[in-house]
Amino acid sequence: MPKPVRVLDPAETRVVLFGVGGTGGYCLQQLARLLYGLKAEREEARAAPTLYGDGLPHSVPEVLLCDGDTVSSGNLRRQHFLPKDVNKKKALVLAERYGTVYGLAISAYPEYLVLSTDFQALVPEESLVVGYVDNAATRRLLHERLSCYEDVVYVDAGNAAVELPEDGPLSRAQRIRIRNSGWEGQVLCGVRRHGETVAPFPAEQIPDLIVDDGEPLPSEVPCGQVVVSNPQRLLTNEWAAMVLTSYLTDLLTDGTLLHRMSLFCARRGYVKSYPVLDVMDEVAA
Repeated sequence: MPKPVRVLDPAETRVVLFGVGGTGGYCLQQLARLLYGLKAEREEARAAPTLYGDGLPHSVPEVLLCDGDTVSSGNLRRQHFLPKDVNKKKALVLAERYGTVYGLAISAYPEYLVLSTDFQALVPEESLVVGYVDNAATRRLLHERLSCYEDVVYVDAGNAAVELPEDGPLSRAQRIRIRNSGWEGQVLCGVRRHGETVAPFPAEQIPDLIVDDGEPLPSEVPCGQVVVSNPQRLLTNEWAAMVLTSYLTDLLTDGTLLHRMSLFCARRGYVKSYPVLDVMDEVAA
């Protein structure tokens, strides 16, 4: 069993989510329920301090949702949106929904991340940043901005897209490749603590995450030219959210981290995780 490493103070952190579509929407639902449970537990502790002790924080973190995308009718098939949400900003819809239902401080920044974004205003030091973006250019921008921080935890979740069919009749081999694609994904966690690297950032663990081959930021794609070029499987989104929620549970409950990387396959039903301590041992050596 991996040993936990304390990497943040849950009472002092702010949770900032980039991307609330497929994986992001599923994880947000679980995150809201987690924070709701922690909030209730801490309210009970204040009411009965002799029973619970005084070691629990008095509040749960605020949450900020950052996503400039708008709900489309196609999103209704695998994302947490309703027909009435179409043409509304995803971040605004989900911030209102989960903030109201669970009584949490959830706000929205309904814009895409661009070079001119006032990043420090969105992400103060000691934040817990969670990225669900499927765009390499945005991942690179997040990586570059967060690399300047003294104290930050950066968790990134991603999964493979379904291989798109080619025009014309498909061969048996092509059909098999399509059927077998889109099931795998990963969750990666990097940590900067007091100016030191506790675990390398996601793009340092898997450099291909930020190799974009000229791919533009979502904000640079003209409206009307956005196409679904990377269809994803519903089950794979849910698995990515499930694995990611296991990281967030430890981080927001007691500020600890067990793993720096988890690789999964939704179709085969397995997860392989790598302890954060193996990186710390390498650094010490």
